[in-house]
Amino acid sequence: MNNDLSEPLGSKRRVLVIDDEPAIRETLDTFLSFEGYEVATAASGEAAVEQVKGEPFDLVITDLRMPGMGGDETLAALKRIHPNVPVIVVTAYASDEAATRCSKEGALWIVRKPVELDDLLRLVKAAVR
Repeated sequence: MNNDLSEPLGSKRRVLVIDDEPAIRETLDTFLSFEGYEVATAASGEAAVEQVKGEPFDLVITDLRMPGMGGDETLAALKRIHPNVPVIVVTAYASDEAATRCSKEGALWIVRKPVELDDLLRLVKAAVR
């Protein structure tokens, strides 16, 4: 549980989780909410881009391989809207050419699935500092 009292009350960091797999979205939503983050989810890159147009986020976590707009395209679109938003890309295909594109597009980290939640939490905390 988040015992960091350094942030004032009411200043929860906002995280957008993008993944086409409902179980992954739900797991990350529950875990990060429990850790004190305000979490929104999107089932596709297209839905995420629409969400980001309407509200700012402190961090985005996106899957790489999704139907329709993949993680690399989603990252590029998000960076056009909010150039400074940190993005963590999660993939089972870390050597994939798309992962390389994500790195060039400004992904903060590319993390290989399956993700250890404690490791991801360390990256989330570092990204929103």
